[in-house]
Amino acid sequence: MQNIGLLAIVVYVVSVHVRVAVGAGCVSPNTCITVSACAVKGGTSQPGLCPGSANIQCCKVTTGAVTEPIYTRLADLADILRNAGLNVVEEPGWKTRGHGPMSSVKGILIHHTAGAATRDFPSLAVVRDGRPDLAGPLSQLGLGRSGTWYVIAAGLSYHAGKTINDSIYGNANSIGIEAEGTGVPADTTGHKYWPEVQWQSYVQGVKALQAAYGVPTAQVLGHREAASPAGRKSDPNFSMDEFRAALG
Repeated sequence: MQNIGLLAIVVYVVSVHVRVAVGAGCVSPNTCITVSACAVKGGTSQPGLCPGSANIQCCKVTTGAVTEPIYTRLADLADILRNAGLNVVEEPGWKTRGHGPMSSVKGILIHHTAGAATRDFPSLAVVRDGRPDLAGPLSQLGLGRSGTWYVIAAGLSYHAGKTINDSIYGNANSIGIEAEGTGVPADTTGHKYWPEVQWQSYVQGVKALQAAYGVPTAQVLGHREAASPAGRKSDPNFSMDEFRAALG
């Protein structure tokens, strides 16, 4: 009887261990945000459940007896980029700007503005406020020629249009980055028409976003790659194969 009882205890302990191990992890990669951003949302940070730095933790917010993951607004964007050692400018009102909530962050879309040839980020007003035919914000993030990041919106932004898979690359499920560039010539080999400091900052910033939101490199696409039908978009005018290789 003692042996049977001991065996039962061992089986129970192993069973509990297996259930805990299988259940370990954050509810979704999209709830892995900085501790400070979680606190702003009134959530509780849980360490040890998310990849990346120790400051990126699983954030849960409790309403009554129900605990729900936070998806709605990407209020940690500035912190993510700044913690990666990048120069960041926060556009006033960015934390409440957007066309409603995000559903998830499964993809990252790489754009260029096709804007003016001078100044750091002359397309800021258009990206933030939109065009006559399309209301802003047109992306969550902008990238200037100097390598400076502009944080524009925490909510859904109209940057993608119809894509090859809206559940990954559509506006509700992807972060859009508009990097300042004229877009000419329409070359997709290397990045010789881009300032090196800007291109390197692009790589570093996207790496940081991937780590924070759990986005695989295979789901970092240029707009021209994600747009549907094929040929609808031409941006960016640099090699996405080279870009993804730099992401590692």
